Order: sequence, then structure tokens, then C-alpha cells
Amino acid sequence: MSRKLTKEAVEPFFNDWDSLKESIEPSFQNRSRTGQQEMLNGIRLYKQLLAHCDFEIIPLNGPERLSFIEQRPANFAAFRQLDELFSEMKKGIASKRIQLKRNEQ
Repeated sequence: MSRKLTKEAVEPFFNDWDSLKESIEPSFQNRSRTGQQEMLNGIRLYKQLLAHCDFEIIPLNGPERLSFIEQRPANFAAFRQLDELFSEMKKGIASKRIQLKRNEQ
């Protein structure tokens, strides 16, 4: 199995996103713009995850959705999209991991 897709290799990305998400969400609930820097950090983290996976796993309409997020980092819809992209990447990586395991057998 690709070492890049092991749980140990990808879990830090998702843990970091969970931490960022916890600090971003209240800023949208309070309608303050304090979460914008964390959103930019989240976008950077997502791009690092894509690069780490060698762009093998890309969610449906991923580039278009990422572009939307980058253009509107202070928008709640962008935050939701970024959260969905992380969620879909997690599922895609798990699926790819299973596929690679089957091919090894």
C-alpha cells in the first residue's frame, strides 16, 4: 500500500482541519470576520493534503469548488464547501486504501 495513504500519514491533515474548524465555526455564528485567517490556513492545509496524495484523489468538481472557496474565504458557504472537501477526501482516501489492499492480495 502507498505509504502516503496510510492512516498515520493522512490523519494529521484531518486532525489539523478539525482544530481549525472549531475556531472558524464560531466566527460565522457570531457574524464576525475573525475566521478569515483560519479559513486561509484551511485552504492551505487542503492543498497540502491534495499534494500529499499526489492529486490521485480529488473530490467531484474539486477544482471548481476550491476556486469558489478561495474567492470567498469570509463566506459561510465557502467554509461549508471546504469542510465537505475534507470529508470527501477522507472517504476517498479510505476507499483508495481498501482498493490498494485488495490489489495486494
